[in-house]
Amino acid sequence: MKTPIHAFLASISLALFSGSLFAQTVVYTSGDHVDTWDPILPATADGNWTSTVCTPTPAVGPDANWQNQHKATQFGTNAHPWQTQNPAIFSAEWINAWSNINSSGSGGPGDHNWTKYSTEVTGTGEFVLDLLADNCSWIYLDGNLVGYQNTSNTHPPLQYPVALNGTHTLEFIIFDGGGLAGGMYRLETNTGTVFEDSDDDGLTNTQEVLYGTDPLNPDTDGDGVNDGDEVANGTDPTVFDVIDTDADDDGLSDSEDACVNSIISTTVVINGVDSGVANTFNAVGCNVADELALACGGEFKNHGQFVSCVAHTSNALRKAGVITNKERSSLVNAAAKSK
Repeated sequence: MKTPIHAFLASISLALFSGSLFAQTVVYTSGDHVDTWDPILPATADGNWTSTVCTPTPAVGPDANWQNQHKATQFGTNAHPWQTQNPAIFSAEWINAWSNINSSGSGGPGDHNWTKYSTEVTGTGEFVLDLLADNCSWIYLDGNLVGYQNTSNTHPPLQYPVALNGTHTLEFIIFDGGGLAGGMYRLETNTGTVFEDSDDDGLTNTQEVLYGTDPLNPDTDGDGVNDGDEVANGTDPTVFDVIDTDADDDGLSDSEDACVNSIISTTVVINGVDSGVANTFNAVGCNVADELALACGGEFKNHGQFVSCVAHTSNALRKAGVITNKERSSLVNAAAKSK
């Protein structure tokens, strides 16, 4: 029986830690155990594919209408000239979706094609993923995009940080623009690789390539929020975002507002009872409802104490000229009717 040593290589290092435990290094590499599908062919050849097709978000993803699932063909560790072009390149089997590594085997216009590859990986902790593909590629872990290689990132290929916690589905999509086709990968436990973050924005340089941001500028779109924070907050780090600096729309910026998240209502409502008193703002960004909530928002022994607090606060607002005497009475009456 053939032993697929290229499919899964698990080794135990001799470096002891914690007295009796061993540090385990887990390695996965590409080979003929990887699932693939027939290529998806574009309707026409695109002469500008290096810029129009090779973008951070692919036009064809892992959930496209892929047909005829089968095993990839492997060609060895020296089958493609890129495998030995750089002395520091990683070692893995070059694979393709058909039985040779020529793009002409896909049958696409201009030999252009999309291919998909998938396999399961298991591990816990931080891993390093090396991927080299001819030409553009997108890496997915459980359906989430974790890496992107364009035509300028093939010499040498980029490394991607990957976190595993159990068994996951590793997939990658390749778009090929002609010539040779296919790719290879190596996923292994991170035993010391440090990913560079040139602009110190919380995104590694390779992640910046994934998001289409500038690895030398912490704020690619110039909106005042660094790229790492934008990704964490779910905003687009390449698009200038209009930042709302007045959360309660009272005309004061949050940095100047004494009540940043004011109670927004036309009239003052006390525990469900509408007093009919206009809920106007003062010069420091607090409205009447805010003042009552700040003064009387705590716990009271009985309802009478709450009404007394509203009366005291309303009287202070009347003296300050914020409300009239009639409005003060309306607030106290509403508090008395509330529960």
